[in-house]
Amino acid sequence: MMMRNTLSALVLALLFLLPGNLQAQEMDILLRPQAHIEGAYVTLGDLFSGLPVEQEDVAVAHAPQPGQQAVLDYRWLAGIAQRYKVAWRPRTTADQTIVIRDSQTIGMDEISDAIHGALSENGIPAPFAVDMGGETFRIELPVNAPVQLEITGININRRTGRFIADVTTGRGTAQQRTYRMSGRYFPLEQVPVLVDSVQRGDIVRPDQVEMRDVRSDRLQANVLRDPADVIGKEVRRSVNPGEPLLNRDFTAPILVKRGAIVTIRLETPNMSLTARGKALENGSAGDVIRVVNLQSNKTIQVEVTAENDVRAIPAMSQ
Repeated sequence: MMMRNTLSALVLALLFLLPGNLQAQEMDILLRPQAHIEGAYVTLGDLFSGLPVEQEDVAVAHAPQPGQQAVLDYRWLAGIAQRYKVAWRPRTTADQTIVIRDSQTIGMDEISDAIHGALSENGIPAPFAVDMGGETFRIELPVNAPVQLEITGININRRTGRFIADVTTGRGTAQQRTYRMSGRYFPLEQVPVLVDSVQRGDIVRPDQVEMRDVRSDRLQANVLRDPADVIGKEVRRSVNPGEPLLNRDFTAPILVKRGAIVTIRLETPNMSLTARGKALENGSAGDVIRVVNLQSNKTIQVEVTAENDVRAIPAMSQ
């Protein structure tokens, strides 16, 4: 570390021994700490401000790749200044310029969409989703390059759903590049999901349910597929929005609770009678439960028709 500091001090000392006529001139020329460039070369004007016009466009280095950056330290900058007779010299070893190559970005969403289209053209039936395995890859193009994205080749394994695609940008131009990418496609199935969080004991309303495409490989065997199997049902456990709904998570709501006073109705073509009773067990719509007729003190079987409302079943009366 001591040797490195000594060498740095010597380099700076030598730089400060440059001809004295630079002393006044260098006050007008400043180092740019950061430079955004679009082209393939770094110029003196990208590095220094205050240059004569004829020096600004002089290329001194290749630019980084699109979307990349390079750090030019004080030694390199001092060498360039000396070589091209720029009246500048470093003040400290911390002097540097960060050169950033601007670019146009093609992200994974655009790449996935292009591959989806190629799969459709090759006979994969809709609806399906393309999975690139969590890939965060992106294509960086020069600012002046045409933004063209084509799938120039694709190999599909229909048994496993896996594919290998050749993704080409700038086809037919000097900037043409081809990237080989792999992934998998999955059939989609429409299933009901909740749009709001629900808690145990809640009754699901129609406005809380919508149909949504879900990957078939993520659906369990007992998943619900009909909104009618959800709407009006009581929630047995908390369910998050957007989750596929399982049959075990819902039940018919209890309309008659054990011990509740209920209205017993007996209807025939010739008469209609009502009486009060006491439920001996819980019941949902359509369930057959036992109640005690409070007038006759007899236990009878009834069918639950609404909240605290039951229908007597003459043939099953006790």
